[in-house]
Order: sequence, then C-alpha cells, then structure tokens
Amino acid sequence: MIKKEKILLSVTAALSSLFLAFIAGFAYYSIYSLENKPAVYKHQLYRLKSGYTSTAVLEDFVKNPFERFVDRIYLHFHDEYNSIQKGDYLVDGKKTLIDIYKDMVTGNVVEKIYPTFAIVEGTNLQRIIEKAKLRKHSDKSFFKNVKKPQDYMSAILAEKPELLEFIGGPQKTLEGLISPATYPMYENDPFSHMFKRGMIRQLRYLKQEWENRDENKFIKTPYEALILASLIEKETFLDEERSKVSAVFLNRLKKNMRLQTDPSVMYGVSPVFSGKLTKNHLKADSPYNTYSRYGLPPTPICMPSEKSIKAALHPANIEALYFVAKDVSPKQGHAFTATLQDHNKAVSDYRKKVRAYKERIAKSIDENGDKIITDRDDGIASLNDTADKAETLASGNTDTK
Repeated sequence: MIKKEKILLSVTAALSSLFLAFIAGFAYYSIYSLENKPAVYKHQLYRLKSGYTSTAVLEDFVKNPFERFVDRIYLHFHDEYNSIQKGDYLVDGKKTLIDIYKDMVTGNVVEKIYPTFAIVEGTNLQRIIEKAKLRKHSDKSFFKNVKKPQDYMSAILAEKPELLEFIGGPQKTLEGLISPATYPMYENDPFSHMFKRGMIRQLRYLKQEWENRDENKFIKTPYEALILASLIEKETFLDEERSKVSAVFLNRLKKNMRLQTDPSVMYGVSPVFSGKLTKNHLKADSPYNTYSRYGLPPTPICMPSEKSIKAALHPANIEALYFVAKDVSPKQGHAFTATLQDHNKAVSDYRKKVRAYKERIAKSIDENGDKIITDRDDGIASLNDTADKAETLASGNTDTK
C-alpha cells in the first residue's frame, strides 16, 4: 500500500511539474509574442477611442483567453503602458503589440492626408465662396450660413465671446475675418471647419497686435485696423513695403486727405472686378470709392495677412503721402514721397520706364512677327493705362496718392 502511494505521489508530482512547466512555457510564449511577434488586427488602422484602457486594447488584439490573462498580468507590472492617448494607430504587420502600445503612449498617431483648400492672402470672400462651390465637398450648411454673416459669426464665436466683443460684435460681412492659410478639407462640413478655424486665428492675432499697437488716434477700433490691413494687402505684396504703405494711409488720414486707393474702388464696383479701372469708375460714388469719400471704406476689402495686420498697427516712421510704382516690374516696389512735386517726378520717372519698356516690346514685335502682338498687346495697354492715370491724378491735385 505504501508503495502504491509513493507511486501515486510521484506521478502527481510529475504531472504537476509538467503542468507548471506548461504554464510557464505558455506564459513565456505569451510574453514573447507580446514583445516580439507582429500584432495582428483586422484593419491596418486601429482607432483608440477616448476612455479606452490598455487592457481594453488587449481584447481587440489577443483572442486567446489564457494568453490574454497572462498579458494582463504583464501590463499590471508595466504601468508605463497605461497612459495611452486616443487616435488612429498603424498596424503594419511589422509592429509588435508592445510597439503599438508605445505609439499610443507617445501619441504617435497616423496623420490622415486630407485634400486642402488655400485661402490666398488678399483674396476676398466672394472669390472664396465661388472657389468653394467648384469643390465636390458636401457642406450645405456653410453656403446657407454665409448668407447670414451676423448669425454665422455669432455661432462661430459662441465659445469665444471675448473675441466677438473684441471685434465689436457680429459684423455685416465676413470679409477680412478669415486668416489666409491652407486648410484641410475634412469629411464632415469642411468649409464650416475652415471658417471657424480661420476666424478664431485671425481675431486672436489681431487682438495680440492690437494690445501692443503703436499709439494712433486715427484707427480707433480693431475692426478699423482690419480694414486698413486689407488696403495694405491689396497695395503691395512686398513685406518691406507694408509698413510704409500703412504710414502713407495714416498720414493722409491725419491731414484729412482722401486715401484714393484703387483696390477699394474696384471692390465697390464688384468684389470680383476684373479689367481696367476707368475714370468713370473713379467718378462713380460708392461707400468704397476712396476718391470721392474721406476716411476708410466701411469694411475690409479682402482677407489680409498677419504681416499686413502688423503693418496697420505698426506703421513706418515716415512722412510720405504718396507712392507710385518704381518700374514696370512689381518686384521693384514703389517710390514713396512726401510732397506732390517729388511725387510728380516719381510719376515722370515711371512713365519714362514704361515708354522704354514699350519700345523694347515694339522692337521685339518687329523682329518676331505678328503673333507676339497678340501675346503682348494687353500688357502694353495696361501699363499705358496705369501711367496715364498716375499722371492725371498727380498733376495739380494735392489730394492724391
């Protein structure tokens, strides 16, 4: 009997050892798989939702309940994998589950590539809407909301009441209020998201610069600063000139001179104005005709850049009252002058350069044939038109740009 008991105990001990060895081996395999074997999931992206824990992730990746039990014990002793962040994570067939946990801890999410929409510096609201209509993105609420700008602005800034108060409450137009930038077109309401982000960004920057503005009693409100910035944006694309253009407009306001800025007149004719600005346009009175009316136009005329906003609030310390193009190339910038006599001379210099340019083009036409006439004729007419207007406005008129 004693012999049988000894045999039974030996068999039991052997089986227990085998079982423990099996458990140990299985535990080792589970941990080895966790750390070394590529994780398997039904999709290439794993979306970690808000509130998910590291053990909840195990439920999705590890299907064997015994293996999952071992992995839970492992995670219990590795709390560095407990602080995971929501987002989309890559399961590429190479990363282990521990690698994916590390991504979740650091927030190494997969950035989805969305199509984009560019709001270019100096473009206006109407052109943005027309461009948006050509896109195949669904956002019916956006096109409905922009027709009621005051309600839409209030809705956008409902969670930012300090910005709404700062800009003087809901405005009659969204012009000037959207920051020029390239925006992602998300699947749901892409243009609504774009305008919300763009408006908050524009007003935050304006508020920042307004609080640090140079002393100036002629720009009384942040909205007036935005209007001035839009004029600067349309007059020059050269960064080094923006503060000088700002100074010219402010100097003219100080002297009660009309601003006489063409882009504002064009906007008054039509936000999508194209073609040549004529004398009839300049004579036709409108709230945006800065040749017939004093002061700033009633609203911005485009979406100004941050650089133009900064220039509006930090003008150059110059006495200039006029500016005219230096050369036929816009890259050469403008000549800034403080007296009408100097301005007339700058206009004369410009006209000489226009004539010389036209002569070079005419010579090129003679040498290369009639086809070039078609290609270049509009350019010559435009330059001639600009020069004629510059001289007409300057001669004998002390209230001109």
